[in-house]
Amino acid sequence: MVPIKHKTSGKLLIAVQAEGLAGADLAGVMLEGASLVDADLCGAKLIDTDLRDADLRGANLSGALMRGICLKGAWLAGANLSKADLADAVCVGADLAKANLQGAHLRYAKLSGANLQEANLAGADMSMADARADMANANLSRADLRGANLQGANLQGANLQGANLQDANMTCVRLANATTNGAIGANGRPLTVPGAAKGRRHHWWQFWG
Repeated sequence: MVPIKHKTSGKLLIAVQAEGLAGADLAGVMLEGASLVDADLCGAKLIDTDLRDADLRGANLSGALMRGICLKGAWLAGANLSKADLADAVCVGADLAKANLQGAHLRYAKLSGANLQEANLAGADMSMADARADMANANLSRADLRGANLQGANLQGANLQGANLQDANMTCVRLANATTNGAIGANGRPLTVPGAAKGRRHHWWQFWG
């Protein structure tokens, strides 16, 4: 049996009838404010689970099924979410700094106000996502951002090599020092920023269109 308690009150939220949480079925369970620091939730079923304000720092959520999950205001700094399915997830205001989201599915995810500084989003599917987030120094190489809403997003110092941003809303995106070699812009053409030489890291602070 694995007890899951509230991060501040210590109140028991649920006792999982298993030896561990890896592969556990927690779909639809209310776990608001849960303490799951460094928890092993690899491959867990968390579809439509409510983990708002939960503490998941350093947790292993690789390959987890998290479609429609609520992670609003949750702490996931340094967590491993590689290849996790986060389609339609609500991550508004979540702290995902330095999290590993390599190859994760974030289609239609709501990431507005999230902290994704230095996160690894290489090869992630963020198509149609609300990605108005802080992604400074994040690795977005080969990421699929087609149709994403990036209005006002912070991409300073980000690695966008090979990323696809076709049809994305890039109004007032901050791209200072971003690397965009091989990236496709909103217009379907190679991503370029006025005032930057080809092949260099960009120093233009905003991008329109």
